[in-house]
Amino acid sequence: MSYAQHKIELNHDHSKMEMKQIALEFSDENVASAYEHYEHIKNDLVGSNPGDAKKGAGMLNEALEKIEGSNTALSASQKIADSDNLKVQRKAFSDLSNETETLLKGTITSGKIYKDFCPMALNGGAYWLSAIKDIRNPYYGAQMLSCGKVTEVIQ
Repeated sequence: MSYAQHKIELNHDHSKMEMKQIALEFSDENVASAYEHYEHIKNDLVGSNPGDAKKGAGMLNEALEKIEGSNTALSASQKIADSDNLKVQRKAFSDLSNETETLLKGTITSGKIYKDFCPMALNGGAYWLSAIKDIRNPYYGAQMLSCGKVTEVIQ
């Protein structure tokens, strides 16, 4: 039995940046929900807002609990939910990004997700996922907002 198509509309308002609405569709509504909360956390880290990232991680935890094989992602998300420290959250976000990519592959039925990389993050580089092509670095926020590049397009 296949999962119902689930559509996510991502329309984030960032000052001095024009974004058009991007629709992603997933074959698994639980994965769609998890990705929506992942984006929430990413955007809060871009904005250097640890309180909202913590709340987003709490919501992500609920979504991940419904996905088989998501224990490692759940562990990383829990570290973000348990901390108010941006440095701790950003380190855990790197692990979360790697695990989220694994969960997403094969479930996207429409749209694209960009896999981005910052070579300076976390003393060796770190990846993150984004629904937009523009680089908005969650590891440095405003300090180095556009540091990074798209390394892969996941469809």
